[in-house]
Amino acid sequence: MKKIAKPIMELSNISRSDRKSTIERLTLSVPDGDSYGVLCKSESNITLLTEILSGRISPKKGKVFFKGDDVTGVKNVFGVVQKEPSAPKRKTVAEAAAASIVKRGLPRELAGVLVKKELASLGLSELGEKKFSELSALDAAKAQIFCAYMCSHEFMAIHEPFSELSEGERDQAAEWLTELKTSAKMSLLTFTQDIPLAMKLSDYVMVADKNTSSAGIIAIEKGKEDLARQRLEELFAGV
Repeated sequence: MKKIAKPIMELSNISRSDRKSTIERLTLSVPDGDSYGVLCKSESNITLLTEILSGRISPKKGKVFFKGDDVTGVKNVFGVVQKEPSAPKRKTVAEAAAASIVKRGLPRELAGVLVKKELASLGLSELGEKKFSELSALDAAKAQIFCAYMCSHEFMAIHEPFSELSEGERDQAAEWLTELKTSAKMSLLTFTQDIPLAMKLSDYVMVADKNTSSAGIIAIEKGKEDLARQRLEELFAGV
């Protein structure tokens, strides 16, 4: 019998509303070592949810757990990449990444050393020396993901990471992210409206209804991708 992995991240009965968004009783568990995609038509709901995951705001009801600990409303616990992040344009990628882990209590000098080492190991040393204002759309997407990766090599949540890229660039970026999460054995939670991208980055894909609750979860099994895609298209069309 296959051993069931403990969740690395859990959303437990999350509810919160604002003028544009409504999340009602959302529960989602990402097992350690697995990656989940969430297909959702409501951009505003996912924006609200990623704000909750980042710790910038708290849900009205429910809890966020990371490795079993209640981290509801706690910032910088793991990496979160939003669809329209506020990039520090005057900072280099290395400076921004170091700042993201200094916020977790690491001394600035040590943070700089760690960032430089990770950039080199990922073949991104040249990227690290550039300011965000100098980056192409593809490099900017990689840079935002790298900064989130420095917050946690174990888990990352991303909202439509490649929406501004061309089709060819999207494929390149998705391949790069797949290699990153595989080499780091990192769990990933991806929010998107792109079914092929969700399938490429995920072991399981959840289709969310208008309140971001589950309308169905499909396992992405090797050799059965066409069947999974067909079922996901049917579910997504129906929400």
